[in-house]
Amino acid sequence: MPHRRNRAAEVTVTDHDVHGVLRVRLRGAPGHIREAVARELGSADPAPSGEPDITVTFTDELPPEGPLRLLGLRQAAFDDAHFYLLDGAGHRARLDLSRLGDHFEVVCERGISHIPLLIPIVGLRLLLKDHVLLHAASFVHRGTGVLVTGWQKGGKTETMLPFMAAGADFVADEWTIVGGHEPTLSGVSGVARLWDWHLRQFPQYWPLIRPRARARLRLWRLYRRLYGLVPGLDRLPGRPGRRLRRLSMDGGADWQGVDQIYPPALFGDRVRRRNVPVDRVFLPVVGQDDSIKVIPLAGEEVARRMVSSLAFERAALTTAYLQFRFAFPDRTSSLIDTAREREERVLERTLADVPAFELRHPYPVALRDLYEAAAPYC
Repeated sequence: MPHRRNRAAEVTVTDHDVHGVLRVRLRGAPGHIREAVARELGSADPAPSGEPDITVTFTDELPPEGPLRLLGLRQAAFDDAHFYLLDGAGHRARLDLSRLGDHFEVVCERGISHIPLLIPIVGLRLLLKDHVLLHAASFVHRGTGVLVTGWQKGGKTETMLPFMAAGADFVADEWTIVGGHEPTLSGVSGVARLWDWHLRQFPQYWPLIRPRARARLRLWRLYRRLYGLVPGLDRLPGRPGRRLRRLSMDGGADWQGVDQIYPPALFGDRVRRRNVPVDRVFLPVVGQDDSIKVIPLAGEEVARRMVSSLAFERAALTTAYLQFRFAFPDRTSSLIDTAREREERVLERTLADVPAFELRHPYPVALRDLYEAAAPYC
């Protein structure tokens, strides 16, 4: 991975430039952290330059200033001067959430499992640049930049995947940056997750996933067949019966999916690294009947709906902020306090003149039918 070494301090410095809008700098990060950040934000900048918006510094230990008090057992802590977030092993990250609107620094103990709240912090910092980190898939279909956004489990990947199978160019699956003077889309993450039922409908992707993942999914397919063959198993009462039924359902357990897939492994050179225009918006939602409906929406309505989805996705940061305010009642963050209003303003301006549609569908859905319904509107 590209990085540079600060010879004076003998500290490895790694920069991640997020589409020229935001710069994240890692100082002294261990290998597992550098790899995780590269998966989330893209490869490190081979020639770091400029001042970072967010700096994450790693140190062997963070000695507390005064007695350390825990919040939620191993969730968070504070001392006389600082607020900390903890991983499962008790390793701490120190951050001052009142400074999110300034140059922001997180200091982590080197043994920590991950950088806490990195994606929501990146999202808030993007707001200062008139961009929103939207929970959305995005792609380019026959020259048209398409944004697919909505509530969690609404069908974003399900909408994107059949377009990709039809030859579209990939931009993002989980997080898409939208905004700017001339509104554009740019991707942040790789494919978040493909489920076994996706792979059954598009078997061309099956040989492209990791062998261990294929073995795990074969095991689940065997379980599902056996569940259907054993008489009375679907009527087993109580908690064991409920668990067995849930495991037999598509999407009933995380291990039925494959995540952290590098996009070129699936889509080859059809991966866009640069910004693309915002030409269409789909808002997929699960309906109660078996039909697929495409219903025109105003772009402003999509914006007003999505600010609530963004607040939901930001729940972990909101919890940390409340813990921070408990520890230090006089410290506030105007950026966190005004995030919803800022997001709505940027999204309404970005989507105001963009044709938008609610894509109402059953679950599970025949993905090719979803494509046939949506493609004429692109």
